[in-house]
Parts: sequence; C-alpha cells; structure tokens
Amino acid sequence: MTAPLPLKIAAHDFRVFHGQEESLRGITLNIPANRILGVIGPSGSGKTTFLRALNRLNDLAPETRISGQVLLDGQDIYTPSFNVVTLRKRVGMLFALPVALPMSIFENVVYGPRLSGVRNRKRLEEIVETSLKAAFMWDEVKDRLTMSGLRLSGGQQQRLCLARVLAMEELEVILLDEPCSGLDPISTAKIEEALTILKAKYTIILVTNNTKQAARVADETAFFLMGDMVEHGPTEKIFTVPDDQRTNDYVTGRFG
Repeated sequence: MTAPLPLKIAAHDFRVFHGQEESLRGITLNIPANRILGVIGPSGSGKTTFLRALNRLNDLAPETRISGQVLLDGQDIYTPSFNVVTLRKRVGMLFALPVALPMSIFENVVYGPRLSGVRNRKRLEEIVETSLKAAFMWDEVKDRLTMSGLRLSGGQQQRLCLARVLAMEELEVILLDEPCSGLDPISTAKIEEALTILKAKYTIILVTNNTKQAARVADETAFFLMGDMVEHGPTEKIFTVPDDQRTNDYVTGRFG
C-alpha cells in the first residue's frame, strides 16, 4: 500500500468574517504536499476568500476577522508570531488578471529575488532561465529578455507572472485564482502543462470556474457553495456527478 503524502496545509474549522457577513463557514480541509487541489463552485461561494486566506491576503481587507486555524507544515499561520512576509515568500499567488510590471522581462522575473537581496548577476540570470523554463516560456523570450513585459500577449504575461512567482527561492505553495479565465486554449494548455510538472516540487491550489480544467489537472477537488465546503475528494470521484446537477442538489437541500 502506498504511504499517504505528508500534509502541507490543514484548515481546521476555519471561518472568515467580513463585517457581519460570514464568508467562510467552518472549513476543515487537509491538503497533501505535491498535489494539485482544484477548488470549484459558483460565483460568491467563498473560493477566492479561501485562497487568499492561505497567505493572509484577507488581512488587507477592512473589518476582516477569522477564527479557527490554517496550518502550514503544522504551524498556525495566524498566530501573532508567524511572519507574514516570510509566509508570502513561501506561499505565492497568481491572479486571474496578469499583472506584468512596467519593466523588462528579465527584471519582471528577478523583481522578488532582488527585493530579497540577490545581487549576483550570474545567479539572477540562472533564476530567470530556470523560472521561464518552468513556466514554459523560455524558448519564446530567451532572445528578447530586455523587451518590456507589457508588450507580451495576455497568455505570455500570465506565464511571466507565473515565472515571477517561481523565482522566489523560498516558494513551497502556489495559489492560482482562475489563472486561465481570459486566456486562449493554447495559453491555457501551457499553463496546465506547467502545473502538472510543477507539482513534483510544489503544492498547488487552483481556483477555477472551468470544471473541465479541474478534471484535467487536479488530483483532488473541493466544491464550495455559499461559504461552505460541501464536498471534497479525489477528482475522478467528484466528477462522477455533473457540476450543474451537484449545484442544484445542494441548493435544493437534497444533500443537506
């Protein structure tokens, strides 16, 4: 029998409140290392709130409070002693809208390492090549690294943003919030192929409104609805029930 993978992230009765509204309701979820977790559900179900909670981006929203625990390698990331800057180096995030910086492709990728104190030019060049290769982009841009990242196509900008996340040497977890929502099928395929390879090194949590994408790349899938996690399991099991039927069943209370 195959030994279970070690846990990377564990949420225990985790709740997020925005003012008086409870956006996440008692989420308990174990996320193994080196797996892709797909998070699906209708708009407003709490998917992005959960994702942002994993590197404490919700802290930036006014009147936000939490209860319960989120553990990273067994440590509660919400304890006062947990360094948030260090957390965000370990848990990087890619958003739906690509945010290329108004600088060269090279400088986009090394932005984080420079902030962390990396100055050696040879080391920076190694980081750029490694990160762009991991994002399936090196062959497209290796001869024009001085070109502005803003001149790239939308799909290339998203992969550039992925390379920028991968350039952080402390990175352990990659959070993706609908990273392919505005991309063409070819760019989407390249992102998905990169993720399936990257999980050998990282733990990946992918929020997506594209259930076919979750079915293609996720090892496990969690279904969120109105702030609750109502289903979680191996992806092939989750998708034995059509998504529209699942949503209808929970809304009508069939599984309540």
